[in-house]
Amino acid sequence: MRRGILVTALVLATTSGCARLADSAVNPLNWFGGGGAQQVAADPAERRPLVPETRGAVVVDQRVPVQRITALSVDRTPYGALVSATGLADSPGYFNADLVPVSVEDGELTLELRAEAPPAFEAGADPASRRITVGYTLSPDQLAGLARVRVTGTENSRSARP
Repeated sequence: MRRGILVTALVLATTSGCARLADSAVNPLNWFGGGGAQQVAADPAERRPLVPETRGAVVVDQRVPVQRITALSVDRTPYGALVSATGLADSPGYFNADLVPVSVEDGELTLELRAEAPPAFEAGADPASRRITVGYTLSPDQLAGLARVRVTGTENSRSARP
C-alpha cells in the first residue's frame, strides 16, 4: 500500500515539472492517437477584423455638455486617482456620458462632462431622472503635475484638488 502511494507521488512530482503535459507521451489521452484539437493557420486574406479599418475616416463626437455640474470629487487610489462628477442634463434620457479632457494648463486639468442627447425631447422631468454620474481615472504620471481638476458644463464648472 505504501509502495503504491510512494510511486504515485513520485510520478506526480516528476510530471509536475512538465510545462506541456497535454502534448507529452505521458498523457494517457495521447496513447492511442487521441482526437486532440489541431490548430490550422488561417490565410491572412481570409481573416476579417472585428473592427473594420476605416482609412481617412474621422469620428465626430456628437455629445453635448450637460447643463450643470452638481458634484465633483477626486479620490486617491493606489493606482492614481478617480475623478467622479455628477451633472444635470437638460432633459431625461441622455446617454453615453463621459468626461472628455479639454486642456491641461498651469497644473489644472479641465474636463468637460458630455452626454448624447435622446432622440425625443421630454420637458418637465424630475431632476433625479436627469442626473448623470461618470468617472475618469488618472494615472500616477498624469497626477504628478496636477494642482487642480476642473469639470465644466454649460452653465457652471467645479474644481477640486487631487
